[in-house]
Amino acid sequence: MSPSLLSPPSPQEVHVWQWDLDVSGGSFDGHWDTLSAQERERANRFLHELHRRRFVAGRGELRRRLGCYLGVSAREVAIDYGSDGKPFCTIQPPGWTLCFNLSHSENAAALAVSNGFEIGIDVELIRPIEENLPLEVFSAQERVQFAALPEAQRQHVFFESWARKEACLKALGTGFMIAPTHFEFDLSVRGDTTPRRVGGDPAEAAHWGVRDLSPSAVCAGAVAARRTGWTIVRMN
Repeated sequence: MSPSLLSPPSPQEVHVWQWDLDVSGGSFDGHWDTLSAQERERANRFLHELHRRRFVAGRGELRRRLGCYLGVSAREVAIDYGSDGKPFCTIQPPGWTLCFNLSHSENAAALAVSNGFEIGIDVELIRPIEENLPLEVFSAQERVQFAALPEAQRQHVFFESWARKEACLKALGTGFMIAPTHFEFDLSVRGDTTPRRVGGDPAEAAHWGVRDLSPSAVCAGAVAARRTGWTIVRMN
């Protein structure tokens, strides 16, 4: 294995990368060449060309950036999946436990990289709220807070809250196999926070840290870990 080009995050850091998935044709071809057979098969299942190209751009950039940590080419990055479907690197330098999580919404992509602890990241394009979503995403107490918000604030608060919850669920490795209501937040808190309860338990909530990402004015984002005392290092 060749020397790595990037040092891993410290135990108190999470590296966050962000990029635009709508890449040029030349970049698309370069990304395609790095994908595994399984990733190419997944790409070819997309019905719409735009979605296929964005998937390839996401996976290609993921491989390129992980390769910079691991000291290998993008094509050589070995990715497998746990029983819960969360991806991980199968080959790492001695003493490393590099963990990563990728999220995308439309053309916005974000990657979180940590060393020694699981991490979750989520970005959400701010868009019209489907009528049933607050009932599915919010606990009873969160719904009361949400209903009391001025109409002008609801859209941003909803997607900020959704990003927080999905980042936490992805840190667990479950995605929405566990209901979003498993993590409950105080909707009046902006920016970095911690859950109010996890599975109804405030003591478990104290183990979690959730950092605000806010990649743009039209996109909400969050990074989460069952760990306290860490900070985001923006790598772009």
